[in-house]
Amino acid sequence: MSEDHVYGVRLFVPGVAATMAQWQDSLGRSGLTLDGKSLTSQRLGFRAPVDWVENDGSFGQAFGYGTMSAQEQSAVAAAGSALVLDLPVYLGAAADEVATLIAALGDAGALGVRLEQSKLGWSVPHWLESLEGCDPWLLYRCAVVVLQDGGVSRTCGMHAFGLPDAEVEAAPSEANRLLGELNVYQLDEDPVLVSGDTFRPDLDTPRRRLERWPDDGYPTGHPCNNPFGTWRLGPEGGEADPRRELRPVFIPALVALLHAAEAEAGRHLQREEVERITNEGACMMMTHADAQQLERSRGYADLEPDLAWWQWQLVRESQG
Repeated sequence: MSEDHVYGVRLFVPGVAATMAQWQDSLGRSGLTLDGKSLTSQRLGFRAPVDWVENDGSFGQAFGYGTMSAQEQSAVAAAGSALVLDLPVYLGAAADEVATLIAALGDAGALGVRLEQSKLGWSVPHWLESLEGCDPWLLYRCAVVVLQDGGVSRTCGMHAFGLPDAEVEAAPSEANRLLGELNVYQLDEDPVLVSGDTFRPDLDTPRRRLERWPDDGYPTGHPCNNPFGTWRLGPEGGEADPRRELRPVFIPALVALLHAAEAEAGRHLQREEVERITNEGACMMMTHADAQQLERSRGYADLEPDLAWWQWQLVRESQG
């Protein structure tokens, strides 16, 4: 495994084991090897870094969002300790491997599994049903939550699949429908979407223009921050922009160039400086599909060149 591999999934796993040694023993009987720093198995194609967490009395609350029964939540509250696992995979592409891992964790005494990207926690059987069921809607509802704030609804958790989240200003019921349809479309068909495209879930629904923006819902580095950004769905009746066959991809990424320039200057960049760096940055022309694959392997989305100044402000603010 490469040292710079992108860790797409973080799992919080409370269990009956109270010590690292007890976890090692129970996991060993389930076919997993825990060396204190990472978890491996011949049945998995990856090595997962591990942290051990003592039960500080907050485990039950961490699973208190109505996703577990009262009995299951009570068992989690009384857990001996927990493991935090970072998986170098994305949920959709590695659903079978993640299911194998969660099943083994259950055999080793895991009392539940919480996806840290969305803070949704479920029982082991529920995770296995969602991962093994080949139903994108079931997996979406298991991993992604919809949040509402000031008339805007947004999803949280799609980065566990290596995909952007989405947000829209609409009535809650309509927003849930639009966001669910768009995100499940991403999960099920893995389309190549770019800013300026339009989306509608059916012929009776007006189109809305898509525009990719950095995630400003959580600060950079927070597990819920989506490094692939957020699709903003515009108002009803949006029209698509013409799409070119190739797109310029900054090498290195534009956001990295701006970070470096601001660090060197020791101050915030002015708008003309951001626009100069954007105009003069080295780019490689790629198909949209190749650019999408590069983004996933890198682990984050770059800024949109035409929106670089405004998007850079969001990135800077999210970093405090």
